[in-house]
Amino acid sequence: MQNFKIGYLSNADLLARFGKLVQTERKITHLVLECIAEIDSRKLYLDKAYPSLYEFLVREFGYSSSAALRRIESARLLREVPEVAQKIESGALNLSQLSKVQQAVRTVQKMENRQMDVTEKQELLKSIEHTTQQQTEVILSQALSLPIFTEDKEKNHRDESVTLTITLSKEQMAILKQAQDLIAHAVPEKKWADSITYLAQKEIKRRTQTVLASSVNSDSTPVASVAACQKNRTPLSPRLKKIVLQNHRCCQFKDKTTGKTCGSTRFLQIDHRQAVWAGGSNDIQNLQVLCAQHNLHKYRQENFLS
Repeated sequence: MQNFKIGYLSNADLLARFGKLVQTERKITHLVLECIAEIDSRKLYLDKAYPSLYEFLVREFGYSSSAALRRIESARLLREVPEVAQKIESGALNLSQLSKVQQAVRTVQKMENRQMDVTEKQELLKSIEHTTQQQTEVILSQALSLPIFTEDKEKNHRDESVTLTITLSKEQMAILKQAQDLIAHAVPEKKWADSITYLAQKEIKRRTQTVLASSVNSDSTPVASVAACQKNRTPLSPRLKKIVLQNHRCCQFKDKTTGKTCGSTRFLQIDHRQAVWAGGSNDIQNLQVLCAQHNLHKYRQENFLS
């Protein structure tokens, strides 16, 4: 019945409703943490025959292992820094960030053989407000001078599978992520093992089958040309495509109300700002880069309005 009602909401009403539910969810989250902190303080899980708060949350209330750990870490930090509750409710901080702060604090306390005071923790929390998980990790590492562990090793298993442990520089990781985004159409789940294997296979094929690849490309050109003629349009040249993608390396779709740009670097496609069927040309000023989802969204809007 609820889904039936939601289906009749306008776009604006649906987004407004979702915003209110998110706010409610955040408020409930900090109330849950307050309860967990108090249960921890009173050691109530012992009366329930559980050896730890972790076992209590997992086995009694069905939390996953990671979810239970995040809530325990966050609840204990909330007990020390009560203003965390307001930060959670406003969306400035989330459970993953609080958990990472606690882990970083423990590392520092062990390294320096000291206890961090509340003021230090408050400053850390303020520095990571409204940041992503990756940004949080960098900020904490820099602020606390956490050690950098570099590894490059292989571990072989009985089924002959191998675990690779490597440390990449910032530049190397950026290159690898860009490559992963470019092959998202072939490896959509973003698993590093699959991405690296795919890239390796492509390079092996490129080097060993250059002649074959050239032949395939040559044979396919007339087919593409025929298709283009059938649509009564001139296909974009590879050079023009390259220029557009070099000028715009992410999706340019903008929210007309807020001006926010999508910015996705996955499944990128070249789109005509003014559609070809509406008289749009292949001039570079009429070309933009959109992710596949926004390209389809724009197409649907144009056909709806036409």
